[in-house]
Amino acid sequence: MASAELTLVNKVEMRIALANTDEKLEALLKVYLAPLLLKLGSPHEDVRNKVVSICNHINTRIKSKSISLPTESLLAQFKACKVESESILMRNFCLMYIQMAVDRLTREQQNNILPHVINGISSYERQFQKSLFAIVLKLLPLWEAPERGSESEDSLRVQFGFDKSEADAQFLSKHFTAVMLLDLSVFSDQVSAICCPGVAPAEFEFITSNSKDTITPVQLVQMKRAILQFIAGAFTDYEKFWPSLAGSQGNISEIYGSAEDLLRKITIDYESDDVVGGLYDLFLGKDGAPPVPPRFRTRILQLLSKSNLAADYLPQTLLAIDSGIKSTYPKERMAAIEFVHWTAKVAPTDVLEPVALSIVNNLLSWIKSSGWPIARTSNVQERTLRGFAYETIGSLAKRVPEIISHSLRLIEFLFSSLKDEHPDMKSSVHGSLSSLIPVLSNLDEDTLQKLREFLLKQMNLGPEYPNCQYVALRYCISAMPFGDPTARYICILGLDPANRADIVAEAKKGLHPYWFRKIHRPEFKFGNETFHDTEYAFPEFESMTNFLIGSWSSKMDSGASLVEGPQPQELVSSLQFLRQILIMKALENNNKISIIDEGWEFKLNEAVALDDSARTNVVELLGQWWKRDSPLQKLLKLAFDGFATQRPGMLPAGDIWLELLSLGSNELVSWWSLLTVIGHPLSESLIFSHNADSRSLAAHAVGILASATSGDNVKELAQNLVHNLGEDAMQNLPRTHGSIVSLGYILSRLSLRGRLSAIPGQLIEEFFQLLVKNLEKPSVTALLDSSVAAISELGAYEVLSAVSPDEISKLAELLLQIVKRTKSERALLAFGNLSLSFPDTESRLNAVNSICALYESTQIEFLFSGGEALSVVAAGWGSTVLKRSLDIQGLDPGHDRPAVLDEVLDKVLELCKSTKPSLKRASCIWLLSLLQFCGHLQPVMERLKLIHFAFLTFLGDRDDLVQESASRGLGLVYDKGDNNLKDDLVRSLVQSFTSDNRDAATTSRISAETQLFDPGVLNTGDGSVSTYKDIMSLAAEAGDPSLIYKFMSLASSSAIWSTRRGAAFGLGSILSKTSLDEIFASNPRLRKNLVPKLYRYRYDPNTTVQQSMKDIWNALISDSAEIIDSQFDDILEELLKRIGDREWRVRQASCAALQDLLDGSQLQRYEGSLERIWQMSFRALDDIKESVRIQAVALCKSLANSLVRNVDTSTGTSAQRATVMLQTLLPFLLGNAGLQSQATEVQAFSLDTLLKLVQQSGAALRQFIPTLLDELLGLLSTLEPQAINYIALNADKYGLTGNAIDASRLASIRNSPMMDAIDKCVDLLDSSTMKELVPKLQSAIRKSVGLPSKVAASRVLVTMVVRHIDLIRQYADRFLKAVTPQLSDRNDTVATSYAAASGYLCRVASNEQVLELVANAQKMYFESEDERSRVISGSVISAISKHASDKFTALASSILPFVFIAKYDPEKAIQSTFANVWSDNTGGVGAIKLYFPEILGLASVQLESQQWRVRQTAALSVADASNAVGNQVSATSELFVVLMKASSGRSWQGKEKVLEALANLSAKMKWYVQREVELNDKLLKLFLAESKRNNEDYKRHAKKLLEKFCHEFDLPVPTED
Repeated sequence: MASAELTLVNKVEMRIALANTDEKLEALLKVYLAPLLLKLGSPHEDVRNKVVSICNHINTRIKSKSISLPTESLLAQFKACKVESESILMRNFCLMYIQMAVDRLTREQQNNILPHVINGISSYERQFQKSLFAIVLKLLPLWEAPERGSESEDSLRVQFGFDKSEADAQFLSKHFTAVMLLDLSVFSDQVSAICCPGVAPAEFEFITSNSKDTITPVQLVQMKRAILQFIAGAFTDYEKFWPSLAGSQGNISEIYGSAEDLLRKITIDYESDDVVGGLYDLFLGKDGAPPVPPRFRTRILQLLSKSNLAADYLPQTLLAIDSGIKSTYPKERMAAIEFVHWTAKVAPTDVLEPVALSIVNNLLSWIKSSGWPIARTSNVQERTLRGFAYETIGSLAKRVPEIISHSLRLIEFLFSSLKDEHPDMKSSVHGSLSSLIPVLSNLDEDTLQKLREFLLKQMNLGPEYPNCQYVALRYCISAMPFGDPTARYICILGLDPANRADIVAEAKKGLHPYWFRKIHRPEFKFGNETFHDTEYAFPEFESMTNFLIGSWSSKMDSGASLVEGPQPQELVSSLQFLRQILIMKALENNNKISIIDEGWEFKLNEAVALDDSARTNVVELLGQWWKRDSPLQKLLKLAFDGFATQRPGMLPAGDIWLELLSLGSNELVSWWSLLTVIGHPLSESLIFSHNADSRSLAAHAVGILASATSGDNVKELAQNLVHNLGEDAMQNLPRTHGSIVSLGYILSRLSLRGRLSAIPGQLIEEFFQLLVKNLEKPSVTALLDSSVAAISELGAYEVLSAVSPDEISKLAELLLQIVKRTKSERALLAFGNLSLSFPDTESRLNAVNSICALYESTQIEFLFSGGEALSVVAAGWGSTVLKRSLDIQGLDPGHDRPAVLDEVLDKVLELCKSTKPSLKRASCIWLLSLLQFCGHLQPVMERLKLIHFAFLTFLGDRDDLVQESASRGLGLVYDKGDNNLKDDLVRSLVQSFTSDNRDAATTSRISAETQLFDPGVLNTGDGSVSTYKDIMSLAAEAGDPSLIYKFMSLASSSAIWSTRRGAAFGLGSILSKTSLDEIFASNPRLRKNLVPKLYRYRYDPNTTVQQSMKDIWNALISDSAEIIDSQFDDILEELLKRIGDREWRVRQASCAALQDLLDGSQLQRYEGSLERIWQMSFRALDDIKESVRIQAVALCKSLANSLVRNVDTSTGTSAQRATVMLQTLLPFLLGNAGLQSQATEVQAFSLDTLLKLVQQSGAALRQFIPTLLDELLGLLSTLEPQAINYIALNADKYGLTGNAIDASRLASIRNSPMMDAIDKCVDLLDSSTMKELVPKLQSAIRKSVGLPSKVAASRVLVTMVVRHIDLIRQYADRFLKAVTPQLSDRNDTVATSYAAASGYLCRVASNEQVLELVANAQKMYFESEDERSRVISGSVISAISKHASDKFTALASSILPFVFIAKYDPEKAIQSTFANVWSDNTGGVGAIKLYFPEILGLASVQLESQQWRVRQTAALSVADASNAVGNQVSATSELFVVLMKASSGRSWQGKEKVLEALANLSAKMKWYVQREVELNDKLLKLFLAESKRNNEDYKRHAKKLLEKFCHEFDLPVPTED
């Protein structure tokens, strides 16, 4: 068997040896090489050795590359062999010859063999894979890639078999990636290298064989370029991803540019384990591969930051973060920190918890290593990175609270950074600290206690470190309960006036239970919280008091007073907060005063001052808490000691002390009287203070305390005070003032206690006379004021009852004169109090008349003071004005004087009927005062109906204050009535607004005194009466007219109600909210009906109505966000319905309300009603009322912005959802209700919205692009101002040219937002939308009328060629056909624009269509008689040359002859255009010689033209061509014919050049002319005829040329005859 095989092998050897030519050898190898190699698998060694010997001979013979090898048979044989050890040698030899063979193949054969080489490559052993892959790398650069986007490219995957064998594609993807990563610079001077970054040693050897000679740098670039071309069509997105990613990090722009382009077009699932794992392998290195370079690692981190899985890929996640943070490459560090931020955001908690602390420590170490607390670098990028590191630390700690829950190390570090870091960094540190706020509640108790101490230290840093103070405040508010004394003390420290304004504001929030809860529990839904909610638990009074004292004591030297340590603001704020704790404790069971909201502090203060039940609660608590060593006593002591220091700002401490004394028990007062009065320390320090307010306050306290001391002590004190009023009183005014006021308080409080007898009557008489004297001669204001204050107190407590009536009357008259002269409110109140000392009813009624005579005052506060005085005169101590001034608890004044309330009420009711404006105002206020202060008394209750009618008459008054006062009064009347009366009152009130026949009693009266208008003003509006009409309408629409009384009491706009005096009338409104809540709780339907209407009324155009409705809303609705959310649909329906209301005010209010409603809501809430919303908004946009239209514009803008945000997929909106929205809205905006509307405002807004949508919608807009482009192109002309068209048509009238106007129009088009939108649409095109767009764009090109639309359509074509060359390729011929007719447009600008567009289209159009365009350009040039057509023709040819140079070169033989001829055009501009094209595309004379036959043929034809200009141009071109080619021309006879034709005929400027060319040609071709005798004769006759032309200049040239010709051919020169 072996011998037989050996015989066969020998025969083959013989034949090969006898082949004496390369051709014979090639033929033999084609037949025998593959079978010969098959014998290498023989089991006989002799046979194998023989075959190897023959192969060596063959190798020697085939060194010439002209000998081709049987590549296909060798490859087939290689693949057919079984995987056996015997076949290994055979396969190796097959591969060796295949590698040699591929270099000898033609390009087509190489392309054909490549799929066969690749097919099954993944299934072979590694040694064979290596050889096959080397062949692939050799073939790829020679492979002709199909055109992008073509069907050939789409079929590549099938062509290479990847559809059946994905393993091959994955194999190639893996090794292509290694090639893309390959960096030959790793080879040193030695021959070999181990590996390069990102490539494992085994892979490196697989590709390079560890030799630098395997692949050269040039080959590597070619391989990388070819790989990117190959994978573009043959691989799936995942298979493309890895080579593209590796290629994108190269240093060669061509390579990384193409790779980036591929990456942009593919879609990768970054949640795939293969993708994430592969990225980590590249980043960290695997199988011995070094990590990729820092720039590549940066890119990988950026990609990992898109993957949730990457954040949950331990331990790789932690290793990557650690490596990235420690990198020296700044961008990699930035990417690493961003990845940490991403990990902190998306990683599952159970994954993050074990590694978070380690990551934080790495970040902290890096920050410290770069300089801490101040960075050593000034590099902006490094600082940005450092700031982001701080923010990332906060994000991590927020996700994993355990980082800070047991240690303050991180918080202390961040605070130190905030204190000392560079200012650029502080915002980042602040953000990091703020991130920790939500997790501070996780701190354990020990850590929380350390945090308290730490935050207190931060606050004590002082105003020099405001950032630390601010964050410390935020922490104490967020981390600690309201009942924590330390936290509240920190807030008190924040109130220091030296602190920054935002710190003070934050500190106030920390001491306000409502705002505290908003910050402490931001997720809490606020409702009707009450004072005794556990959420609002104040610190225990005792613990807070002791804490403050302990804090101050620790800062003081032993023996020093506590109040000397803290700053005045700190002490006062502490005392005020302790007072609030005390009052809150007292009111915890008072349900009447229970609502906590923004006005909590105001309500708390006013409740104690004005509400009887609240005062009683406080009095009871003080009685229970009083002990000499109690916390209450400590508060009193602190307040008094602080006040006694008389330091600036300490007066509020005295107010607190006095308030507690006035509400305290007799035991408390008695103890303090012993402490402060005996020995008279007060009289020496405070009541004689230089500060008037301090004197008054101290005098008041002396009155309370002295009245509780023994008779001897108080007598002695009074005598001393009277003594101070002697002859030298004027020498020391503070002492005199303090003495007078103190005596007033002492005597009045002694009278209250029934101990006035302790003071001698003579002393009282002496004091009285002194007061009279001071009133008679009021030269010194301080004495007058003190005397008035004393008389007020003496009168109220009837100390002057022993004084004779005449003396009292005299005093009253003096007071009244002072009131009239100074309009002093104090004097007026003193007059009212003095009336209690009047002996009879008549005197008191006279006092009433005297007060009523003061109605002309324009000072509102004065009128209210008059009301208070009237109530005192009318009811005495029955008036709550006096009752509330009672400052000694447990005592009743007990003065029983006959009341004159009936008479006073009747008089004021009568005055209310007056038509005099000033009297109406005064009487309304007085009636309100009587109702407020005496409403509990029987005379008032009996007249409620009359009072109600009186207030009704005031509702129609022009004075806003009168109306508001009346509305308050109506609310009070309603609250005081029984059920029957309430029903009657509701009916009468509603009737007063709705009935045409009003009751005379409820109708305003007009008389001669009635002031209809202010001087010079005629106001025809409704006035504020509309407020109450609307309030009535609101109540009626809600289904409960009785609510009008509640609403009236809540609606106000005058500032008077926010004053202390006005608050007396407003407290009932504040407290009425509870009853309203009860009404709504019992009737949910009422709230459902009311809220939508009240929401709309808040936006009424009438500011008064608007303010009133806002007041009602604020009072009724505790949590606006919650109620709007729960009744959103009802509110929306109400507003949409009312936009179409008949009344303009309603329409305008509905637009404003709808805008606010939608601005604060997610689009999903109203997505179903979106079309209706737009419809009604556009309807309002075309409203007849201008103000409605203005409001509608604002609404539409808001809608447009919202729509744009919600279709912007870059913000997280899903493409599917954005598409659904656009499907609904775009037809609406493009339809009759939008762009096709007759209203210009609607058109403009629809367009503006469309433009915004186009700019922001992204891919979701793609399916609408064909329609949008069509519409936008048309609108460019439709919306162009008519003035521009007019100017264009009448340019001559204005001294303008059409070109100048068109240039301006072009500039406006280029800068138009519509053009930007069109460009954006073009950017988004894909194959499917392109197919739909083509017919629409063709139609637009053909049918557009206006210049803007035509120019824009041409620009669209240019943009598509530049940006989407693959998409437009198959449609280019169609577009070019559509463009060609537009070249003849009568407007130069339009024609030129389409000429440029045609040049771009030629880049991708077929040769045939381009030639058709060129033919059309030639026709325009040669057949048109106007210069303009020649200009456009030149523009077309120039555009092809510039924008489709490859196509121009390919078709040069058809274009350049025309260009050559046209460059001799007589017009310089046209000549220049063609000359530039010629010079750009030719190399000089050689081109003329190359295209001479074509030039000659075309010129010959054009010499027959009917246009003289064309013949002239052709003649000159032939002449120049003839001079250029000289005697090197084949078509000699044709050239002579053409030149002779060009030279004949009449003369023209430049013709001498043609004739000269003919003479030159004749001389150069002398041998030819002499041979052709007939030609010689013709030439002689021609020159002779031309020398006889009439044009003298030409004739002279012709004669010279005739002489030259004759001389050249030895002919006699003919004579002229």
